[in-house]
Amino acid sequence: MDQRHAKPYQARVQLLNGQLRELSDWQGFATQPKQIALCEQMEYLAEQPMDPEAKAERIKELQNEWRDLGGSSDRNLWSRFKAASDKAYEPCKAYFSAKSGLKQANLEKRSAICEQLESFLNNADWSSIDWKAAERIHQTARQEWKEAWPVEFRDNRAVQKRFDELLKKLEAPLDEERRKNEALKQAIVEKAEALVDHEPLQEAMNQAKALQGDWQAIGITRHREDRKLWQAFRKACDQIFARRDAERTEQQQASRAADESAQAALEQVAEASSDSHEESVTAALATLRGIDESNLSKGVREQVQQEKQRLNKALSELKLRAKMASWQSLVMAATTGETANDSVPQHWTALADASDASDPAELVIRAEILCGVPSPETDQQRRMEIQVRRLADGMGSADNGNDQMQDVEKLLASWCLAGIGKDANTELAERLNKALANLNQA
Repeated sequence: MDQRHAKPYQARVQLLNGQLRELSDWQGFATQPKQIALCEQMEYLAEQPMDPEAKAERIKELQNEWRDLGGSSDRNLWSRFKAASDKAYEPCKAYFSAKSGLKQANLEKRSAICEQLESFLNNADWSSIDWKAAERIHQTARQEWKEAWPVEFRDNRAVQKRFDELLKKLEAPLDEERRKNEALKQAIVEKAEALVDHEPLQEAMNQAKALQGDWQAIGITRHREDRKLWQAFRKACDQIFARRDAERTEQQQASRAADESAQAALEQVAEASSDSHEESVTAALATLRGIDESNLSKGVREQVQQEKQRLNKALSELKLRAKMASWQSLVMAATTGETANDSVPQHWTALADASDASDPAELVIRAEILCGVPSPETDQQRRMEIQVRRLADGMGSADNGNDQMQDVEKLLASWCLAGIGKDANTELAERLNKALANLNQA
């Protein structure tokens, strides 16, 4: 303003300047205790061992409080606060210097990670790549990037942008492969669900096991999606094998019931067959043959089979004993001429026609040879001659049971039907019956 326009305001400005100086004096008087307190706090802070980050933060807070008080016109007080601040910050200075070097080293690590990722992407053959290895590279890069911290924010911007772009390039084919594999696993889940009610059950279980192998052969998937698919697949497989467990329980129950029934039948059979009558043994065998062995346990099935064998053997012995008794009766009847054609087995007629025996004594000796019974001393010479003749004829001894029985029947047919027994005495008949008795015991 020129002097003409400024003159009216000069007195007013001088008055206000005086008031301002007075207020400044009062302000210094009011803030000085607070500033002294800040000096004391800073001096105390300088002596405390603290984490550098926390200490630097506290120094900053005290400095802000000093500024909020408007500074100080007392140069001694300001020098005191400044010296305490410098002393307090001294250990922080080395820390932040080292931290700055660490940030630079981490920035270099991140740059190296980008170089490695870019090299991998440039050389990757996605048609034959190891997808699990590629996924590990993706995970490792993210982990190492995270570990390379702290970094200077401004310096990291460009490196971070490059890293994000490289990750996207790697994630794109990985995500495509994951979705393709998830579709394969979804198809396996659907196949497993279709097997829940499939018959036969064994075929369903075999196919479920094969599907488990197929599942393991499938490559990478997203973790969350894979977990959902696995739960669905596991549920279907559990339902399939739960049917097996239910059938197994049912079979065990049926086996217990069958065992109890078979044990009762075995006890009944043991009582019924103990009297050694052919009718009782036949009935006991019929009872055992009526048992359905398909549901029996191994031990009870063996008991039933052993009892069948025992009864079959007993029945055979009873029938043989009855047959021998009948034959012995026919032998004695033939010596008296009482044997009739209708009292002997029908096939004996053909056997009698084919027999070459004509002498009662020779017939008895031959029977004794066949049945393994010694002949009297007086017939030893003749027995030897008969044995030599049999050997010469290629007959030897009848080792085969069926041949032995047939040869004995031939002799009996001749004894009863060819009249040989009629010419024999009682002693020869008794010797013949003794030979038959030995055959029965054999």
